[in-house]
Amino acid sequence: EIGRWPSRSLDHSFYRRSLNMSAMMCVLSPVQLASACTFRQKNSRNTTSLSASAPSRAVLQTGRARLSARRAPVRLQQLVCRAAAEETEESADIVKTGSVSKYLAKLGLRHKSLGFDYSGVEIVQATRDDLLPVCAALYSDGWNYLRNSCGYDSEPGGDLVSVIHIAKMDPNTNDATPAPEEVCIKCFLPRNDPRCPTVYWIWQTADWQERETYDMYGIIYEGHPHLTRILMPEHWEGWPMRKDYITPDFYELQDAY
Repeated sequence: EIGRWPSRSLDHSFYRRSLNMSAMMCVLSPVQLASACTFRQKNSRNTTSLSASAPSRAVLQTGRARLSARRAPVRLQQLVCRAAAEETEESADIVKTGSVSKYLAKLGLRHKSLGFDYSGVEIVQATRDDLLPVCAALYSDGWNYLRNSCGYDSEPGGDLVSVIHIAKMDPNTNDATPAPEEVCIKCFLPRNDPRCPTVYWIWQTADWQERETYDMYGIIYEGHPHLTRILMPEHWEGWPMRKDYITPDFYELQDAY
């Protein structure tokens, strides 16, 4: 078996030659190479061993070819796994661009395409400085319906994300009308300064939804007409939906009546 010493003892000269063979093959250790030096020749009944002289290139290639995938050295497996991981990372960096991203690029608006979600909705990322120009351009292009405005915490201590989900709605929609086009806009905000411009003045249905996002995550929507808590009491401390939020042991209702 690969990895076991042969039954006969090895002298020092043979061991040095094994080290040279290992350097040539790049994937076998001296112990594994010494064990692989004995193999059955083609069309021969008797097993012969390699001579003490250095093996030829053909012998080395034959010995390597006879190693099955199950018996492959650990180093070879690591190299294969590393190459596969690099190939996966390169393919992951390739993001398919949708029609919305192409439209914004045509207008010269800064953004980043994040591909599509599981349901095929295109996702676009915009900074807080570019959010209003992007939203205004989409509204003028017919994206007249705000399906949802919400937020989420990317990770404990990480960025907070404000999400805008809009769609193109035809006023003459009926049962035979196909599903409307949709797009999701994400704005990543630093945790220590989660400020973001409000889209209330573009889609006024963002009023209560932005208040809820502020109440749960502490995202401050600048320019909102009435940005106050909507679910929690006004004097509540902290942002309950953040991943680093610590729930208090008790809460005393003050002035409940």
